[in-house]
Amino acid sequence: AFPRFAIDLPCNPIVGDRAMNVLKLYQTCVAYPMGKQAFSLMFCMKAPYFWTIRPLVEELKPGKSVVSMPHRRMTCNHIGTQHAIACCNLVEMAMGCVVEASLPKHLRWLPRGMEVEYKAKAVGTLTATSEIDPDVHFKLDKYPGDVDIPVTVRDPKGTEVVGAVVKLYISEKPARQV
Repeated sequence: AFPRFAIDLPCNPIVGDRAMNVLKLYQTCVAYPMGKQAFSLMFCMKAPYFWTIRPLVEELKPGKSVVSMPHRRMTCNHIGTQHAIACCNLVEMAMGCVVEASLPKHLRWLPRGMEVEYKAKAVGTLTATSEIDPDVHFKLDKYPGDVDIPVTVRDPKGTEVVGAVVKLYISEKPARQV
C-alpha cells in the first residue's frame, strides 16, 4: 500500500504551520513503485507553477538534486526548442529541491534573483543538476546574507544548454512564540 500521507494531502503538503520535510518525503516515496512521479507531483502541489513543465525529480539528497522535464509542445517556443522560461522553471525547481534537502533547520531562504546563460538550443528531455557542499554552503559569517546556488541544464546528448546561478537570501528563522 502507498504511504498514508498521500491520502492526507489533497492539494497541499503543508498541514497547519508544519512544512513538509522534502528530503524525508522523497526518501519515503522512492521506496514505492512510481515514487519519483508521486513525489514530483506532491512538490508541484506545493508550488503549482512547476507543474507547467511536468518535472520529474530523478535524484535528491543533501547537496544534490537532479530534475528533468520532457520535451513537450507546451514548453516549446516558435522554433521548436524548449522555451527559455520553461528552462528557468526547471532551474528554479532543481535549486529549490537541493536547498530544501540541504538547508539547516534553523535557517530559511528566499530567492533574490537568477543569472541565466543560454548556451545551446534546448531540444529533448532536459536534465537540471544542482550540486553544493551542504556542510559549508549555508555557513555564513553573519545572517542574513546571500548564497549562490549553481544549476546546469543538459540535453540528452550531455550538452550544457543552460547555466544558471540562483541568488538566495538566507536568514535565521524567528524564535517560535509559545
